[in-house]
Amino acid sequence: MSKITKRGVSPFIKRGVLLPSMKQPAASRPIIDIAPPSRIVIPLLAGDGSECLPAIKSYDTVLKGDVLGISETGDGGRVYSPVSGVYVGTKKILHPIIGNVTCALLDCMATGGETGKFKDTASMSEQEILEMASSMGIIDELDGQPLGLKLAAWRKLRRVMLVADATEQEPYCSASRAVLKDSAVQVRDGLALAARAMGAKGFCIAVMLPQKRLSALKAKLNDGDLFSVKGRYPVELPSIDGCIVCRIGVQACLALYRAAAYGEPPCGCVVTIAGDAVANPQNVQVPYGTLVEDVLRFCGLAHEPEYVLLGDVMTGITVQDAVPTIPGITCILAFKSRVQSPLHACIGCGRCVSACHRNLLPYEIMRRLDNMQYERLSQLLPDECDGCGACSYVCPSGLEVTAKVLEARDAQGNIFMKWGDGDEL
Repeated sequence: MSKITKRGVSPFIKRGVLLPSMKQPAASRPIIDIAPPSRIVIPLLAGDGSECLPAIKSYDTVLKGDVLGISETGDGGRVYSPVSGVYVGTKKILHPIIGNVTCALLDCMATGGETGKFKDTASMSEQEILEMASSMGIIDELDGQPLGLKLAAWRKLRRVMLVADATEQEPYCSASRAVLKDSAVQVRDGLALAARAMGAKGFCIAVMLPQKRLSALKAKLNDGDLFSVKGRYPVELPSIDGCIVCRIGVQACLALYRAAAYGEPPCGCVVTIAGDAVANPQNVQVPYGTLVEDVLRFCGLAHEPEYVLLGDVMTGITVQDAVPTIPGITCILAFKSRVQSPLHACIGCGRCVSACHRNLLPYEIMRRLDNMQYERLSQLLPDECDGCGACSYVCPSGLEVTAKVLEARDAQGNIFMKWGDGDEL
């Protein structure tokens, strides 16, 4: 038995912030399937990010799970149809996450693809599992990266514990909880396949749950399958049994199991729909390519939203126009208005320092960036920032501290002055 089952380790982290839990009522409601929208918009990008060409002709009928697009490079990358429908053409859109991308347009039909015949996964080799994850284009919702590439890279590490991270520390999202409640055993089995593919020493599912929900989940799984976590946001999973911790998403585990056991490509994901403009907050099974406005309309709007987020409030991004859902989106929030503190100059209070779990000096990074002291930025290690948003959350001046630190991080020492166009001289 692993040590984690005996100790029930809970890391005590002094840094970070305490966030209010806004997961109800969505977290306590069952997952529901969205009613098929009239049309979905599917980005023609393979799991590795390569562009794909349509594999069918205009007005062809496709079933859920059929190949919709094939990579231009011929390396095997594919896009699968998330619904049954009629292919009516392509359209170029600007997506806030993946940029300019060509999308396939499908008019949806009520009929669906059949579930494949069950296949025992016990005899699958490491290489077969990796090839399955890659060929099916499974994306890890934790970071939007191809699962196959992550597992292949982790094979080079020694003494690794693979963890399905279901902690969901941000205020609203409860999609992982909902998936675990409905499919805990399949998630565990998918995690076991991923651990086998990368040669991990062990695996477990990390959760942050009330005791009652934790007990209900333990009744479905073995004692060693769960790892209870507590602490302030963001909680960093500690070394477990002296191993390096590598994290993957719960829905990626489920997708890997369904692909291996039934030959099903990932066609959608569970998304938490919440916010004060939503009439019925809940977790919804959404096909990839469904427009955000269709998802919100399905759940009902109590008010016309002024502010729509893809992702939770700490790390999500705002959207203005109708955009399709893509792998990695597990939370959509709609708010009546944006609550923001009045903007003031930095007062040097140091709250951002106390909140930073990476032990950075966010206010000093921001100051040097604003004062164009670029040559001194690297000394403050902005590349250590993971964009958790805690520094902006606690800033009494209402400053977008996280955005400034990320700007310094992504510049990697190369900051270019914007002098304007020549016509302005």
